[in-house]
Amino acid sequence: MNTVELMRLFMEPRSVALVGLTRATGIMGWNVLEHLLSYGFKGNLYPVNPAADEILGLKCYHSVKEIPGDIDLAVILTPRSIVPRLVKECTERGIKAITVVGQGFADSDADGKALQAEMVRIAREGGARIVGPNTFGTANAFINFNSAYVQMDMQKVPTGIICQTGLFFGGLPKFPILGKGIDIGNACDIDFSDGLEYFEDDPEVKVILLYIEGVRDGRRFLDVAGRVAKKKPIIALKSGQSEEAAQAAQSHSGSLAGRDEVYDAAFRQCGVIRVNSAEEFDDLSKAFLHLPLMKGRGVGIITNTGGGGIMATDACTRHNLDLAKLSPESSRKLDAIAPPWQDFENPADIWPPSMISGHPLPEVIRTTAETFLADDNIHGVIMIMPGFPLQYAPILFDPVVLDIKFEKPAVIWLYGTDVEGLASWLERTGKILYYPTMDRALNVLSKLNQYYEYLNRDDDR
Repeated sequence: MNTVELMRLFMEPRSVALVGLTRATGIMGWNVLEHLLSYGFKGNLYPVNPAADEILGLKCYHSVKEIPGDIDLAVILTPRSIVPRLVKECTERGIKAITVVGQGFADSDADGKALQAEMVRIAREGGARIVGPNTFGTANAFINFNSAYVQMDMQKVPTGIICQTGLFFGGLPKFPILGKGIDIGNACDIDFSDGLEYFEDDPEVKVILLYIEGVRDGRRFLDVAGRVAKKKPIIALKSGQSEEAAQAAQSHSGSLAGRDEVYDAAFRQCGVIRVNSAEEFDDLSKAFLHLPLMKGRGVGIITNTGGGGIMATDACTRHNLDLAKLSPESSRKLDAIAPPWQDFENPADIWPPSMISGHPLPEVIRTTAETFLADDNIHGVIMIMPGFPLQYAPILFDPVVLDIKFEKPAVIWLYGTDVEGLASWLERTGKILYYPTMDRALNVLSKLNQYYEYLNRDDDR
């Protein structure tokens, strides 16, 4: 069985044994079966608990050996001391995919490390693979499956996340990411490379997200990630950068964080896009799903305030982007609507053409946006606008977001105190993405360009 076939047992199970399932239900019951039934999972579910004959209306088995038929996946939910014995029973039953949920293994003391090593040895001798321990397991919104003992809000977004924490199974602050998820926990067996191979040709996954505390087999990761990144973007949040954080990673998942500069170099080599915060994770997840790549470094700045244009110009430099020089044709189009004294270039201050020359503001926005998007020197656009009350949005932005064909990435920063309503309205159009700071908006354009340059670099140079 190759890696992808094996990972399908974890990600697309048709039958699941829940070993050590609790009889408790409700909010604090942590009952995986209860959650799976609420999600609408259609596969066969087999509770296993030697102290129960029935749980939530389903027959309960005293051992996995009593379960009739094939079992794709076993989820072990017991304390650590009996896990090796249960892994042995699973392998003897012919189960090839095992998720070990519990904590207290390599993330804890010497006894825990020994127990983890023992269960891995038993699994390998029996031809099985393990996700975990110390994990929420696996999730697949497309089949309503999630092995986490905490109830989750899943959505069928085309993202696949591989992480060493359950944190991101709950989604990001502004963006739901749990389309498909693999929490490798301590990564005693199944690791990032296995997950990447599964997502590589998965038609339901367009963007891959990684939360990394440490990588065990660096060479394999480089090989697999470099191959996969040529097909779809991989965004990685690598924690454990400081010595204190690295020690915390050791106690959280048993991971050896490694030198941060080594990870930086490795990510650059294999095309992985590194982020440094949950907010940046959020920003780029949205961007790579909804915006085209930026095929150059030239930025066009459309601003309602001259000061905003100057600030954005400085920010372009910080993010390895260039202020694009308009073509002569673009300059002629913009000069036609500007007052005689205005040098209507890039950054383009749209306020004088409206307030001085008398052109309706929607017309100025449309003309400027169309001109910028048609200019070959401009590869991406940032708009800087005040947070107009929502009732003005259709009047000001309909000509831009509904009629113009956006073949370049466009982001917007709204300033002022009333931005959330307008931001939500703009994002529903799916053409312009809102970011709460100018630097976050330009960082998105920079990363869209970074990935484009990776895809088009000459690896033989």
